[in-house]
Amino acid sequence: MKNKINIIVLVVIHFTLLQMSAQGTAVSPMNNEGLVPHQEQVYVHANTKLVFVGEYLYYTIYCLKDNTGQLSDVSKIAYLKLVNENKEVVLNQKIKLTDGIGDSNFFIPSSIPSGNYKLIAYTQWMLNNGRDYFYSTDVTVLNPYTSNQAVFRTKSTEDLIESVSKSPNNQDASSFNVPVRLELNESIYGTRQPVSLLISSTTLEGLGNYSVSVRKVDEMEAQFNTSSLNYKSVYPQKDKIEKLILPELRGELLIGNVTTENENVNKKNNALGVSFPGKEYLFKLVTTNEKGQFFINVEEDYNTEEVYVQVLEEDAEEYSIELKPEENLKLSDLKFGMFKLDREMESQIEERSIYNQIENAYYSSKPDTILIGKPNSRFYGEGTTNYVLDEYTRFPSIKETFVEVVEHVWIQDNKDGKPEFHVRPIAPYVESGKLPLVFVDGILLLDHERLINLSSAQVESINISRNQHFYGTRTFQGVVDVTTFKSNFYENYYTDNMLAQKLFKPNENKNYYQQSYEGGLKDDYKRLPDFRYQLIWLPNFNTKVKEEKIEFYTSDITGEFEVSLEGFTNSGKPVSLKKKFSVK
Repeated sequence: MKNKINIIVLVVIHFTLLQMSAQGTAVSPMNNEGLVPHQEQVYVHANTKLVFVGEYLYYTIYCLKDNTGQLSDVSKIAYLKLVNENKEVVLNQKIKLTDGIGDSNFFIPSSIPSGNYKLIAYTQWMLNNGRDYFYSTDVTVLNPYTSNQAVFRTKSTEDLIESVSKSPNNQDASSFNVPVRLELNESIYGTRQPVSLLISSTTLEGLGNYSVSVRKVDEMEAQFNTSSLNYKSVYPQKDKIEKLILPELRGELLIGNVTTENENVNKKNNALGVSFPGKEYLFKLVTTNEKGQFFINVEEDYNTEEVYVQVLEEDAEEYSIELKPEENLKLSDLKFGMFKLDREMESQIEERSIYNQIENAYYSSKPDTILIGKPNSRFYGEGTTNYVLDEYTRFPSIKETFVEVVEHVWIQDNKDGKPEFHVRPIAPYVESGKLPLVFVDGILLLDHERLINLSSAQVESINISRNQHFYGTRTFQGVVDVTTFKSNFYENYYTDNMLAQKLFKPNENKNYYQQSYEGGLKDDYKRLPDFRYQLIWLPNFNTKVKEEKIEFYTSDITGEFEVSLEGFTNSGKPVSLKKKFSVK
């Protein structure tokens, strides 16, 4: 019951904030201090602080309630960026949060030069505390394929010491009553040998959400690090709200504006069709407020790289459409750590670069798996008729196909002499004269002639809905939904009154590859090299029982390795544990 009440409160707040933003008024403080309610902070557990080009920087992001440390249920989207010393964003990602947790990775391309970088992360809701209110941690990128490493020699040793001393240090985990333990079955292993790691909770208090990294200890990597124990120390003081930034409560929130130079044209209550085209397309219909603003909430998965927005009014040519860009950040106060390069590291860098290239060469033999998003059911629901045209006699034109194959749909000219589709309603409803929604591969066609001119040989199937569909004040009699064999009609579709814009879309979820030499796999991989520095990465390890066992295999790399566990118990208590072992 308590969870239901919290959800209702959040929904009420969301719509209140939408109204406040739509009105464009100065935001009244929502508490006596002028700060936003339901404060959030994020913490990022990355697998390393020193990454070579051609490698992956893996991470898990925890979105937490500021007051309790428990996972937040406010934001559903988080943002992560890799920023260089010129305060430029070189890599940029958007991540879906499920129950307050998300994960992904940055692949470091060879175009990125060696240097000191910051990994920063935030939610839009956090930026109400200030444009610099984000999580940040130092990351060093080393590009060994260029001779220009001067960036690592620009500061003196004194500067380096000062930089390290000002960086947040790990607190001693022994000073906390840690409810979780790490236990290995051995302390020394051979190459390509199984390792058994037991994660146990001393009490039920230890159950929670964690991420686990097992990686070779890098002598070059800085030893200080931000952990779940001290991540709050990186945040600046909160500012009061200046202009409210809306939370992404239900998924991605795209905000746009409809403008016009004609003062006699109304900007309020205009309907817009929003298409995310493709085989599993999305369609949304939104309405503008009195300022011409509109809001698009996207909870679903989608595959397209672009969104198409069209005004559905008769005077559509009077309007211009734009989508609001990403929120600006204040990066000017960022202070970067300093990595010092010396000649003693030359052999380590050369060896790691060679192993990295070999691993990439054999990537196809052990790839990560991208998880396919949930398929989107058609928005018009049940009561449809599907015509797969290969099951019928093929006719040369779309017009003939609808006459001879498709029932309850006809084409007739309007008062301007332009052809339009009409769909007969299901009895006892009578024909209203309203037009249907017409789609080809998810693109809404306002000019039905574009479908009539399409070659029927390109069409795979036609779906017909005879139901009435209501969106705000708009009514549509039925749906004509055409799918082509390539599902790419939108790639060459353009109209003067349509906005087509590339999307900054969330990363796809992944299952990360885990090397195994169990049973027959030992012979299968016998001839393949195994130079993994990263033995295993578990981005979302949710403990539900007091003991959980993880099994993984060592590689051909010898030396000292470290198990790193970061995360939070269900009650919000931070946990940061490390355990080392050797491979000989």
